[in-house]
Amino acid sequence: MFSLVYRSVVMPEFTLDQIQEMLIKAQENNRTLRITGCLLYHQGEFIQYLEGNQYRVLTLFDKIKADPRHKNVELLSYEEREDRVFSSWDMAYENFYGENAQITHLKLLVEEYLDENIVHADNHPAGAAFWNTVGTLLAARPSV
Repeated sequence: MFSLVYRSVVMPEFTLDQIQEMLIKAQENNRTLRITGCLLYHQGEFIQYLEGNQYRVLTLFDKIKADPRHKNVELLSYEEREDRVFSSWDMAYENFYGENAQITHLKLLVEEYLDENIVHADNHPAGAAFWNTVGTLLAARPSV
């Protein structure tokens, strides 16, 4: 199982409604490609985790990098994993709007992960722990 994580800056004209429309299309496409993952939207940035067949994930990432709805796409990590973190999610999504204990915890995790700003490969324990925690916290939520 191959996984990668990237971050990007959302273009100002890309609205939350348009993000929601994009998410629906991504879920359908990912289901077909057997790619799972999680898209987080926080303070005008995306951070996305993708997992699946390496060729399919990298092909999708090439399309993502060319998408004009965001810029400054930066690969943060990639690795081979034994199992999926988001096995039941075609694409989990969280936009961190509003406040509750779970969202506050996720915000802190995302900010800490992004502040580390480490590009890495192959079994980086901090990245694995981050996405395992995000997966666990989102697991209780119904898929969008």
